[in-house]
Amino acid sequence: CKNRVSVERVVSGRGLANVYEFLAEKFPERLDKDVHEQFLKAGDQQGGVVGYNAVKGSSLALQAVNLMIAAYGAEVGNASLKFIPTGGMYVTGGLTPKNIKFIQGEKSPFMEAYLDKGRLGDVLDTIPLFAVITEDIGLRGARVCAEREYKYLFRDENSG
Repeated sequence: CKNRVSVERVVSGRGLANVYEFLAEKFPERLDKDVHEQFLKAGDQQGGVVGYNAVKGSSLALQAVNLMIAAYGAEVGNASLKFIPTGGMYVTGGLTPKNIKFIQGEKSPFMEAYLDKGRLGDVLDTIPLFAVITEDIGLRGARVCAEREYKYLFRDENSG
């Protein structure tokens, strides 16, 4: 489908760059020329340029971050409703620690979108929500699994 946009096109480092590019094309009169020049030269670090300049007050960059973070919150809310993780929803990955200023707080774009679930919104009140600040949590988990597997496979050799 030509009109479909996947979450990953918006909720990711590259997604932030995509949102900024869309806004820059839609609202060229709002471009900060210095910020846009940095953006164009940044290669695969364009999302970082947008995030950095959003914190510094660039209105277009800030709008891009707010849109991306709201989409992130909406998706986490959808996942919470799908899985009902009563032990808690753990939000991990690189976006969380890099954008924690836009995620925390009841009135943040993330939380407003997370909780905006109509009649199912009350369900989210029963699910603890945690922001995991450690960026390499996936690697840490893979290491734990590998160690367990190693110990299991070589338990007889090590016990003798």
